[in-house]
Amino acid sequence: MNISYTGFSYFLLFLSLSFLTYRFFQYWQKNKDVIPKLFFYFGLSLTGFAFIRAFTGLFFANNIRILTDSTIAVAFIEGLAASVVAYIIFYSKLTKISPWVGFGVVFILTLILTALTLIFSPFQPVLEATGSINFITRSNVPIFYLILRTVILLIAFVPIIIILIQQGIASSNIYVRTKSFGLSLVLFLAIIISFLQFFLIEFLKLGAISGDIALGIISILIFIIVLLTQKPLSEQHD
Repeated sequence: MNISYTGFSYFLLFLSLSFLTYRFFQYWQKNKDVIPKLFFYFGLSLTGFAFIRAFTGLFFANNIRILTDSTIAVAFIEGLAASVVAYIIFYSKLTKISPWVGFGVVFILTLILTALTLIFSPFQPVLEATGSINFITRSNVPIFYLILRTVILLIAFVPIIIILIQQGIASSNIYVRTKSFGLSLVLFLAIIISFLQFFLIEFLKLGAISGDIALGIISILIFIIVLLTQKPLSEQHD
C-alpha cells in the first residue's frame, strides 16, 4: 500500500470542508430555511468530493483502476455541487423561474461531462516518484471536455460569489458582512482548486507535487477563513 502526498493534501481539504459543512448544518438547524438547507447539501457534495480523493490517494495510490474510477465519481460529484448552487441562484434571485430549471440545466451538463469522462478517459492517474499522483498523463485531452468542465463550474460558482459579495456590501450587520465575504472567498478558492493541478502541471510544468503543496496551503487557508468568518451560533448577532 502506497500513501501519497496527494491523499494527504486532500485529507486536509476534507477536514476543512467538513468544518464548513458542519457550520452549514448548524445554520440550517437554527433557521429551518431552504437556503441554509441547500448550502448544507452543497457542503456535503464538496466534502464527498474531497473524501473520495483523500481515501483513494491515501490507500489506493498505486491502483490505477481505482484512481481512474474515482476520477469519474468526482466529476459527477463536482457537477452535482454546481447543480445545487444553480438551484440556490434561481431560488434566491430568479424567483419567476423554477429553481429546478437551474438545477436541471447544470445537472444535464454534469451527466454529459461524466459520460465523456467515462468514454474518453481524459485522466490516467499515475503515482510519480515524488509520492504525488499525476491525474493528467494524457496530452490529448479533448478541448470540448475542458470547455464543458469550465462552463459547469463558472456558470454556478461565479454568480453565487457575486451574490454573496453584494449581500455583504448591502448589509450593515457586521456578522452578515463577515459571513458573506468569507464564504465568497471560500468559493473562490474552490474554483482555484478545480483548475489547480491542470494549470500547474500542464501550463507551468511544475509537476504533481506542486499541486499537492498548493492544495495543502489552500486547504489550511479555507479552514482559517471558515473559523474566522463562519461563526458558531453562540456568537451570532441577530
